[in-house]
Amino acid sequence: MELHQLEAFEGVAAHRSFTRAAEALCLTQPAVTRQIAALEAELKTRLFDRLGKTVELTAAGEALHRYAAEILRLTHEAGNAVADVATGAAGRLSVGANSTTATYLLPPLLRRFREANPGVELVVHTGISAQVADMVVANQVDVGVVTGFMGQAGLVEIPLTEYATVVVVFPDHPLACAATPVRTEQLEGSPLILMEEGTNLRRYVDRLLSTAGVAERVTMELDNVEAIKKMIEARLGISLLPLISVEAEVRAGSLIALPLADLPNAHRSVTAIYRADKYRTGAVLRFLEMLK
Repeated sequence: MELHQLEAFEGVAAHRSFTRAAEALCLTQPAVTRQIAALEAELKTRLFDRLGKTVELTAAGEALHRYAAEILRLTHEAGNAVADVATGAAGRLSVGANSTTATYLLPPLLRRFREANPGVELVVHTGISAQVADMVVANQVDVGVVTGFMGQAGLVEIPLTEYATVVVVFPDHPLACAATPVRTEQLEGSPLILMEEGTNLRRYVDRLLSTAGVAERVTMELDNVEAIKKMIEARLGISLLPLISVEAEVRAGSLIALPLADLPNAHRSVTAIYRADKYRTGAVLRFLEMLK
């Protein structure tokens, strides 16, 4: 059975007339007659009794009618569902993000996206940037948002923004009292509270200080920025952190963020990545456009 045959069948069943069914379907009457004849030949039974100018369903026709109406309804519904996903009105969007972007950049953006696309289910996975890139390659997420991305075969990258790296201290720390940008040499001997080894942020900070010739004195290693900030507020040390991660505390006066005087370009890039060969649904396209 083909859909156009079922449509012709349902048209005749609804109008009880081949002529009126043909008019409703924008077909010729012979075309409708041929489709019904082909359907009856395939099913090896009569579906309509032709009684003069009237047409009535046979018992077999009644049985088919119950299914044909549902088949056509589901076909229409499936087409609408696919169209909704393609246009971004519905479907699912999975995003991978490293901890910094997931915590400080994505929440307001995802809120805006959900408000504009309430029919789209949002799923977020987090990890270090390398893990997020692996998620994209493995097709576990549609889009990754990472920092310090160096490029990878098969992935498309969209530069989004940059954020500064700053020295973060408690309000009465000597560096804060000077109220001037910090030179990296001034960090020599300071108790540093850094992210644990292996994370992108830790590698970045190690590289900055090593390039400047500063010997690190690491007194604490933690696995998240929020814990580092609490340790600094407790006056247990200082750190180098993304400015976006301490903006709320700086506004509240509980932490001080100082720029690096001799490293004015200590910025990290934020990049959106996705597979070059992956079909991008309407939801994905809208999300990428919003990120830009």
